[in-house]
Amino acid sequence: MSGRADTLVVIPARMGSTRLPRKVLLPLAGLPVVEWCRRAAARAAVGPVVVATDHEQIKSTVERLGGLAVMTPTSCPSGTDRVAHAVRAVERARGRRFHSVVNLQGDEPFIRPSTIRAVARLLRGTRPADMATAVVPLADPRRAEAADLVKAVLAEDGRCLYFSRSPVPFAARGASPRFHQHIGIYGFLRAALDRFVRLPPSPLEKLESLEQLRALEDGMEIRAAVVKDRTVAIDTASDLARAARMREKRGS
Repeated sequence: MSGRADTLVVIPARMGSTRLPRKVLLPLAGLPVVEWCRRAAARAAVGPVVVATDHEQIKSTVERLGGLAVMTPTSCPSGTDRVAHAVRAVERARGRRFHSVVNLQGDEPFIRPSTIRAVARLLRGTRPADMATAVVPLADPRRAEAADLVKAVLAEDGRCLYFSRSPVPFAARGASPRFHQHIGIYGFLRAALDRFVRLPPSPLEKLESLEQLRALEDGMEIRAAVVKDRTVAIDTASDLARAARMREKRGS
């Protein structure tokens, strides 16, 4: 898949964040958080990479470090809307339409290039999914109780049946369920991205505050790659401190 030009990787990176303001620009082992994400996407080599932002400082920082960034409206209601806006801007500039789009969150600095490639592969073949994502098996089932850790319920063939902040699936009669943590990456067929952003927020999406449920409620198929990343989404100052310790152990 190396060097494919018909997949675009978009990293939405806004300045505002309720729990950790300016988090995508905060330093982690000498680089802004968003730059670790951009470099992982570049190493994945599934296609061109662009950061979609609402702030000139983020754009200038990305460009200073050698990346491509586009401005998107501050009024975008979600990261996916920001991605769709950026895709249209890049397509207008290049005069062509992409086959698929990978939406990589700008606060996942430990995502592996192999995971990005695995998600992109699910959008290929004779029967590609409308959407793709990635999950990590939870070794410690007690972590499934955390509401900020999103769980995915998978069919045996990798289809995503549900996402929840609750510990799902429920273990009846003493069974031992397999919990999977959802990672902040989504792939879309190009037409599926257009379809998704035209949909209004769905009841389950609003209930769980998980926008991927909008796709499931509309009948879209999402498939997940099961990977082994050790993820740290940077949402709080303690997340950033933990990420810094991990980078130090890895030698950056």
